Amino acid sequence: MENNPDPKYKWKVMLAVSIGIFMATLDGSIVNIALPTLSRLFDTDISTISWVILSYLLTITTFLLTLGRLSDMYGRKKVFAGGLLVFSLGSGLCSLSTSVGQLIAFRIVQGFGAAMILATSTAIVTFSFPHTERGKAMGIIGTIVSVGSMTGPVLGGFLIDLVGWQSIFYINVPIGIFASAYSLKVLESEEVHKGQKFDIPGAFFMFICVMSLMLAITQGQGMGWNSPLIIGLFSIFVIALMIFLYIENKASQPMVELSMFKHRPFSASNASSYLSFVAMFTIILMMPYYMEEVLNYSTIHVGMTLIAIPLVMAVVAPVSGWLSDKTNSFMLSSLGMVITCVALYMLGILDQNSTQFDIVIGLGLVGLGMGLFQSPNNSIIMGSVPVNRLGIAGSLLGIMRNLGMITGIAISSAVFTRGVDLQEALGASHIPAFLTGYHDAFMVAVAVCTLGVLTSMVRGDRHGPNEGRRQKTDHSKPKKM
Repeated sequence: MENNPDPKYKWKVMLAVSIGIFMATLDGSIVNIALPTLSRLFDTDISTISWVILSYLLTITTFLLTLGRLSDMYGRKKVFAGGLLVFSLGSGLCSLSTSVGQLIAFRIVQGFGAAMILATSTAIVTFSFPHTERGKAMGIIGTIVSVGSMTGPVLGGFLIDLVGWQSIFYINVPIGIFASAYSLKVLESEEVHKGQKFDIPGAFFMFICVMSLMLAITQGQGMGWNSPLIIGLFSIFVIALMIFLYIENKASQPMVELSMFKHRPFSASNASSYLSFVAMFTIILMMPYYMEEVLNYSTIHVGMTLIAIPLVMAVVAPVSGWLSDKTNSFMLSSLGMVITCVALYMLGILDQNSTQFDIVIGLGLVGLGMGLFQSPNNSIIMGSVPVNRLGIAGSLLGIMRNLGMITGIAISSAVFTRGVDLQEALGASHIPAFLTGYHDAFMVAVAVCTLGVLTSMVRGDRHGPNEGRRQKTDHSKPKKM
């Protein structure tokens, strides 16, 4: 099916998708600042209350690919609009929770709705915009994702102080219901095709694969990386991955067509995306601690300072996408990774005498680098697959983002803790020991980001099946949904 010729249609699509993406990413971070409040309210420890966050991220990441494939088979409009309703339901239930167990369970419902949204949103936008404007569209989406992630702690702080913790959840209900109704009204139903089969064995082993990896990464720091349970989880991940690859190689209609990864721009861009979020979330974890413990900033002061990243990204990402459309070059994203490396180093050498101006300059450069990187990179990924695999491509992009977030937090936390422990064992006081661990965590992030520069540089020709007119899929007898 060709794109809707109405020039206003693509912007209606962008509005509907932006609301969904913003809510889903916002709720991935807005709960962070509420954890101390929730811990006191439900009289529980930090390891238990952390599952309010982990249950949400685990649910999203483990179901993304399955929902992406189902949306390719049965229609993205239905999955997206349904996801908004499920997300709204989960949000309302979260606000009514009377125990931590209820809250975790309802966060799983909310996470499933978010997975439905994120599995389809990028594909819907890609299909609705002409390929000559895909970079610009990805720039806007990238801005929404980043602003949602970074705005969460700031907005959460204000809502909790002024209204109460329930407000961070029930605020989504009316917005989600409106967005669902609006999506059903304005989104056109794409063509779907008879004769498609869902790869149940592939979906099962992909679920086991992602779940075991996520649990191992998130629990490794607390339980110890040498813990038998953590080693067992990593072993399950490797075995499940091998079985999944075997199944996909033999399946007539696999969950993931492995041939997509033979296309170097697709595989290298996904790797670059993963590495960028590993580096990015070192900042998300470490900067609040640094500003509060070393510089004695208040929570609101920290939140307002961190706004520097999304503010710069909001300006740069659409421009970067527009430039990538005009130049058809991957060099913008590579330049963005280089700038991010420099910014990470600048943030990593801050000390107890650094000023807010020093911090804002470093964070602003991160926003510049990530804004330059994400739009062209995501555009290359979505342009590298045929139209009947857009849902899978968007889901893989989401998995790379979430795995990068969790890996970044796990690595930076482990490196920071080791640095602090070594310094305190040598007799150092708290601030010098903290700064040593802080510096070590950021230098590791610089190394990770440098690897991302290399993967970004080796992509080669960005040409893919979506660079020209939309391709028909190879199935017959399309029908409207």
